[in-house]
Amino acid sequence: MGKQKNIRLRCTVENIIYYQWKDIDCMRMVPPKVRQTDSTKKEASNFGVAVKYAAAARGMFRKIVEELPPGRSFIQTTDGAFRNWLRSGSLDDNTPIDGIPFFDGLSFNDTIDFRRLMQVPVQISRGNNNSLQLQWPGFNPLASFKAPTGTAEIVVKYLAATLDMRQHGVYHDVKTEFTIPYTDNTIAPGNILLENVTAPGNLALVATAIYYYKSQLKNEPVNFLRWKPSGITASFYN
Repeated sequence: MGKQKNIRLRCTVENIIYYQWKDIDCMRMVPPKVRQTDSTKKEASNFGVAVKYAAAARGMFRKIVEELPPGRSFIQTTDGAFRNWLRSGSLDDNTPIDGIPFFDGLSFNDTIDFRRLMQVPVQISRGNNNSLQLQWPGFNPLASFKAPTGTAEIVVKYLAATLDMRQHGVYHDVKTEFTIPYTDNTIAPGNILLENVTAPGNLALVATAIYYYKSQLKNEPVNFLRWKPSGITASFYN
């Protein structure tokens, strides 16, 4: 920044801007224009798209994820997952894709990995008419879940966030949950159908959140952040 001495201008002359800053008459040069390559333009475009869609997905995930660690970890991890996926070029692929590595296993709570606490092999797969099926085998809760002392009941919540990658702003979610008494008894096999989740040009992300309660009335939740695991369980495109 240079100071004006014998002149007092407020304008731009060629590549020099004359202006006032804190009652001081100043001037500075306009930096030369940087010519972007096709790759840098593409990267900039991907960044903008990633930020928009990641924000939309987070808004839906928060319907089942009520508390997260302080800081920007949740934002950074989801933004990064979308950027990496867009950079891979999968958006231009018209074939159905199941299991996107940039999303699957992504933990929202960086103090605990949700996959370590739930050992029930729930299968999430495509069904008929753009639906997803959640299927689980018979299991014993004491053997299949890690839980804090005094747990009486566990609630597992699922949310499928669907984002139309061809039209920003067109998205919706489908929620479900099931309650598990934390006892030494076998839970019967079962399945849940999530309707209207997958479609051509749509990205579907299935998030899971686990909640622990000290009573079966659900009026005594476990409030330690390290016992509030959540993350993305499955992903589908097209």
